[in-house]
Amino acid sequence: MNKKITQIIPSVVLYLAAVVVAIYAVWAYSHCADIISQARAAGQLAESGIEYDVASFIMNNSGQYFIYAVLLSAVGIILQRARSIPDGRGANAVNDKCNTNDDDLDDWFNEVEAAGCTDLKDE
Repeated sequence: MNKKITQIIPSVVLYLAAVVVAIYAVWAYSHCADIISQARAAGQLAESGIEYDVASFIMNNSGQYFIYAVLLSAVGIILQRARSIPDGRGANAVNDKCNTNDDDLDDWFNEVEAAGCTDLKDE
């Protein structure tokens, strides 16, 4: 597969998941609104003083899915932008820079000891 296509796949999967969750959130919200309107028509809900209960009912049944959809799309955007940064500063380049040899680290410690910075050792 083309390297560019394989870099796009995780973002596309996150976008599709966000769309599915958003569609479910809209469906859940419409059913919440129907239940609330039916309860008011039947006289089961008072006209005032229940605003908190209605808002809590809507947030518990559909609001959280709107938030999930926004978060999924935001992660997709972040992932897409991180992979498209040029000059080796993208997400793939971070792993290349973190792969250091132990020999390099040993050389650095030797340089620190040669400079007289021995306070760094555990006593």
